[in-house]
Amino acid sequence: MRNESRATWVAVASFVLAAAVTALLVQGEYLPIGGPDSLGARAGWISAALAAISFAATHAIPDVGADPSVLSWRRQLPIAKRLVDMLALAAGVAMLTFFVVIAVAQVFQIGFRGLTVDPLGGGALVGFTAAATSYAASLFGARTTGIAIAALAVAVLFMGTFASMISSPDESWWQLHFSQLGNTAGITGYRFNLALMVTGLVITTLAGYTGRSFDLGLAARGFHAGARIHLLPWLLGGIGICMIGVGLVPDAVNKPLHVAFAAGMVVLFGAFALGALRFIHGLPRELRIFTLVVMAGIVFAILLWEPIRYYSLAGMEFISAGLLFAWLIVFTRAADAYGTETPPAGQDRSPG
Repeated sequence: MRNESRATWVAVASFVLAAAVTALLVQGEYLPIGGPDSLGARAGWISAALAAISFAATHAIPDVGADPSVLSWRRQLPIAKRLVDMLALAAGVAMLTFFVVIAVAQVFQIGFRGLTVDPLGGGALVGFTAAATSYAASLFGARTTGIAIAALAVAVLFMGTFASMISSPDESWWQLHFSQLGNTAGITGYRFNLALMVTGLVITTLAGYTGRSFDLGLAARGFHAGARIHLLPWLLGGIGICMIGVGLVPDAVNKPLHVAFAAGMVVLFGAFALGALRFIHGLPRELRIFTLVVMAGIVFAILLWEPIRYYSLAGMEFISAGLLFAWLIVFTRAADAYGTETPPAGQDRSPG
């Protein structure tokens, strides 16, 4: 209950701050719920900032009920690594909050056409929005897990891409590739590229949690995590770094470098997946099968693009990304269970 109590106080404080800031920003105006210059836009920025602060505060000051082994592991990390991880996750929380609030405000604007909100009502609405998002961010910060981090990465990329697709002035972008969204001038390009970079940062944080699960699971099964095992989190982190590079260097700025980062993601994913299947003893048989199915699906998606030419590059990217991130969620859940569950009696303990 301590987590919920602390999150409740965080929500109350966020409500007061958000309502006060909104009152200062609105200054007697009557604003629509959604749109570029709207109450929803202000709610998005304010809620995102408060959610990021709420997450960082509860993540840095863990609850007494948090898993002591996780806290001990985090304390052993270099201070710079802990700081980067916290900032990466806070950025992910802020971006996801912003996109969700903007999307909900736009839906309400469609439902309540012509409605404008006065400063008092606007302050209350923004306050409630900030309170809800800060409450969720506080709970996430108090009990951060690999599964939650993977879900955050997928959600940020999905919402960022979806927002860019809707706001893109180029209606034919899908005939080329998703990178075309990042080439677009204005808010569309910024949203897409920033979503890629933030998702990449979150994945680099996820790599550490996955590596910890591997170490715990192997130790419980009587195996020693050698150099090849310790290389796996670096491969997963490399996928995140390549994703950052894809967003940092758009296709229109430097196409060879952009393509190199994108290709690096695919190569590192293959190396990480095959390495995990080969060197992580005791992984569920279903996960091994699912991993091979996903890899075969990605290869088939590429063949449908070239040489079959069934669809455009955007279609291939859509299917491949969907398969990859579905696999990431399943794999992260399996890795978390691998590191926390007691291995079955009589499990194969032969070295490999």
